[in-house]
Amino acid sequence: MMQMLLLPLLQQLSQQSRWQLWLTPAHKLNRAWLQQSGLPLDKSMHIADSERLKAVEAMIKALRTGNCSVVLAWIAYELDEDERRRLENAAAEGDALGLILRSSGTPEAPIGPQNALKIQSDLFH
Repeated sequence: MMQMLLLPLLQQLSQQSRWQLWLTPAHKLNRAWLQQSGLPLDKSMHIADSERLKAVEAMIKALRTGNCSVVLAWIAYELDEDERRRLENAAAEGDALGLILRSSGTPEAPIGPQNALKIQSDLFH
């Protein structure tokens, strides 16, 4: 699924001069995977932090700046309406794309639309 949906989008966005920001849990993003996937290392930033407030706030700030074409965040909980609204407004303000990813083992049941994108474990090392 990753190869068919997300990767072509990220490759297309990497043509822009803006950054791709990865907000992840306490794992390092796999640089070899980025290179093999055709994603530029010089336009990819990674911040490892799993705290709820920090992840959402970092995502909002990054989206709002307009310096990122996409902000990808692993957030294991369901966002509340205020968080969703703030993220949507920030993405619109910065003309950026925000993607929230979560593992298939997330215990909380999502409210609202669900995207069943599964991310391969080789993204991290």
